[in-house]
Amino acid sequence: MNRAAPSLKYLALAVVAVVLIAYVGIRSVGSDPYRITMLIPAADGTFVGARVVIKGETVGKVAELGVRDGQAAVTLEIDDDHAPLHAGTQANIKWESVIGARIIEVHPGKGSNPELPSGHLVTGNLEGVELDDLLATLDAPTRAQLQGLVSQLDAATKGKAKNLNKTLEEAGPTIKALGALAKALGEDGPAIKKLITQLHGISSTVAGRDGELAASIEQLNQLTAAVASQHTDLSAMLKQLPSTLDHATTTLGNVEGPVASTRDVLRTIKPSTARLPGISHDLRPVLAAVKPALADLPPTLLDADRLLKQTPSLVAALNDVLPDADDALEQLNPMVAFLRPYTPEATGWLTNWTSLFGSQNAEGNYARALITASASSLDDVQPMVPPGQKQDPRPAPGSLVDQAWTDANGDPIG
Repeated sequence: MNRAAPSLKYLALAVVAVVLIAYVGIRSVGSDPYRITMLIPAADGTFVGARVVIKGETVGKVAELGVRDGQAAVTLEIDDDHAPLHAGTQANIKWESVIGARIIEVHPGKGSNPELPSGHLVTGNLEGVELDDLLATLDAPTRAQLQGLVSQLDAATKGKAKNLNKTLEEAGPTIKALGALAKALGEDGPAIKKLITQLHGISSTVAGRDGELAASIEQLNQLTAAVASQHTDLSAMLKQLPSTLDHATTTLGNVEGPVASTRDVLRTIKPSTARLPGISHDLRPVLAAVKPALADLPPTLLDADRLLKQTPSLVAALNDVLPDADDALEQLNPMVAFLRPYTPEATGWLTNWTSLFGSQNAEGNYARALITASASSLDDVQPMVPPGQKQDPRPAPGSLVDQAWTDANGDPIG
């Protein structure tokens, strides 16, 4: 049993090796090449076996030539390194050189496009332009002149091939640089044209004001001469400049403290200022209500202005009247002081008097009198005070209404 196991293992490895070799052989012998057919309007001069190139690199050959729908069907056989091609691929026929064979130039599609399977037909390819087709578009005189030009060019370059090649070789970098310059000029043409137009406008403006320009130059010369004559003062000023800068530096250094204090103050008032939008929002109705009053303010100020203009004459008249009024008030003071305590009685009498005439009828106001009589009505004829009554020979002012009056010093009336 132990000897048979290694034999089976080696046999299985041999079978696997044979299968792999057979698979590789079948792949290498039986795999079909990648082919794609290009439908081209014309394929004159193209032959089976012609080179197929991509960006100058040979990637295959022409396998078959045929006709389909009135166009040339050119079947290309592409190497495995460049297969498969992608959607968007196009091809055209071109000369390998001026008098050389023709080749098929392939323009591959983007690598992100879908792959084209082998045998796929590609339409919409480019049609090549032949030199004889270009010459056929020229009329007979032009072709004759072109033929003469070619003959003259051949005579001029005959025997000078080496010098011409050397010239072309040395002129290569120059022509390349000239091409780059022409390309740059072509790209920046509008900007250069605009610049030249603006430069022309500036030149025209300057030419039209040559007198003012000359005067400006003359004034500049005078200014330069004045500055040169003041070079001593300038030197002294420049000498004082360092000390001035030192003072300025010291001053700016001292500003740091106030700036820090101001920063602290601003931080402190920041909460209050944050409430200002809300306060202004609350004040909006008040300001709206004040607006009509503000609208009436100009006429009020105008009337006040008129009044103030008349005030001086009014004050002058008052100056004449006030001394006499002051004297009159001085004389009235004793009488007012005497009558002042009897204000309640006078007010009561006036109230009773007006109430007598407060009633109305169809004829208007009328008086209603009330006559009162009691035992006190005979005080003047009786020798004594009736029983149940008392007599106050000197009643205090206001005592009838329980509002005993005091004089200006606060003492009761005695």
